[in-house]
Amino acid sequence: MIETVLNLLPLPSVGPPTTQSKRERAGQVARRASIENSLLAAVPRKEYRRLLAGLEPVTLTFGEVLYEPGETIRHVYFPGASLVSLLTLTDGHQALEVGLIGREGMVGIPLVLGHNVSSVRALVQGTGTAMRMTSAHFRKEFGLSLPLQQVLYRYTHTLMAQISQTAVCNRFHVVETRLARWLLMTHDRVKSD
Repeated sequence: MIETVLNLLPLPSVGPPTTQSKRERAGQVARRASIENSLLAAVPRKEYRRLLAGLEPVTLTFGEVLYEPGETIRHVYFPGASLVSLLTLTDGHQALEVGLIGREGMVGIPLVLGHNVSSVRALVQGTGTAMRMTSAHFRKEFGLSLPLQQVLYRYTHTLMAQISQTAVCNRFHVVETRLARWLLMTHDRVKSD
């Protein structure tokens, strides 16, 4: 996927595309892909440049499990064109979606709250780009950056509201209403029909 994206991106006109190394092109992809995420875009440029050193572009694939309940969170993800569901498991077999994260958010919020273990399954629902950072690097950057803290605390509050509303909807709304909510949430996150 990264190679496909690299081939589609316009390259600077400093020379023929073949003179640019894969590493330089990957850096360009990282800079462009990370801006797709609203949280990263909201961080001041100076803070963002420092964060960029610890971010790597990845492609998340439909069906990929990023975390399981009770597992240590090894990476945080800032989705770009990807979509991730947060699922609560019942009896270890059935799952209920309680949150949906796209370009507006971050997967790995327990780290913001001082916990390194996931309480949910994070399942990729839409293949696409994301920026990934190791948990150790994230904790370091989070501790150094007041702007990053403020952005992520606001997002955490919003995610909590989404989870609460989803619980109410799952309990009291008919299937058609739940489907409409899910379609609208997906539309908002992928910015596409």
